[in-house]
Formats: sequence, C-alpha cells, structure tokens
Amino acid sequence: MPSFRLRLQHYFVAAMMRVVGWGLRAMSRSDPVVRSEATGFADGMLIEMTVLPGGPGMVLQKRPDGRLAYLGSRPPHRPELSIRFKHLSHAFAVLSFQESTPAAFARGRLVVDGDLAAGVRLVRCLYRLEAVLLPHVIAARGMKRYPRGLGLMEKLGLNLRVYGRMAIDLLARS
Repeated sequence: MPSFRLRLQHYFVAAMMRVVGWGLRAMSRSDPVVRSEATGFADGMLIEMTVLPGGPGMVLQKRPDGRLAYLGSRPPHRPELSIRFKHLSHAFAVLSFQESTPAAFARGRLVVDGDLAAGVRLVRCLYRLEAVLLPHVIAARGMKRYPRGLGLMEKLGLNLRVYGRMAIDLLARS
C-alpha cells in the first residue's frame, strides 16, 4: 500500500495533468502564440505526457484545424510524441514548479520518445500556458526564461478567455 504522501502526489499529478490538457486545448483556441506553435505539429499527431509505470497522464491530439484536442489520460494508440516521467515524485516536482522541465530533462528525470523538435515545441506551449495562467513569481520557477513582452493587460485578457474556455469545456462534459 503506497504511503499517504505518494497518494497525495498521485492525486495532485493527475489533477495537474487534466488542467494542463484542458489548458493547452483552450490556449490553442485563444492564444495566437500557442496556436502558432500547434500548427507545427503534424495533423492527427498524438502527444502524451505520463508517469511511469502506468501513472497519471494526459493525451493531446493535433486537429486539422490547427487546434489541440484533449483526449484524456490514455492514448487510443501509440503516440508519436511521448514525454514520460520516470517516477511520480519527478512529475510532482515539475508540476508543482519546484523544478523546471529543462532541469528535469537534464537530470534524467524524464524521457522523450519521438520527435525531439516536437517535444521542444510542446515545452514552448507549456511555458506559454504557465506564463499566462500563473502569477509571475510561480511561473518563473517552472520555466527556463519568463517571456518578455507579456504585459499585464494581455495576460489578464488571455486569462479570462482561457479560464472561460476551460469552464465551458467542463460544463459541456457534465
């Protein structure tokens, strides 16, 4: 039986994977920067982020209209890009902004299987998501470099659109 701490980390990581999936889906509809990055993925491409072995995860698919679709926690078939954390505690450190994605990669805490350029593109989308949705002091901890030129008014406008889109998506699922 896993410890209480591991169970809490599991629930946190599972919840954050959903938030990231829903957030990237909403950002690909609302933010021109993420929409531009998403067009670089091949149509129909499956993108998975998960925790080994068989832990929580999220799956995105690039649609022909250039948007990302959130498919849930398990891919319908083998994904073209898979980012796998080697342990739950590594995913927890990244998703709780204690460690940046590049630092985790450099320390061998995650594995990228598939097109590395697509992996870098996904990380740029994740950075944009963090920069838009989180306060500067928290977002800066989870990324290599906070984006210049993201003004407060632009950030607030994107926040409203993204959180609104996420709320609409959640209500539509009910």
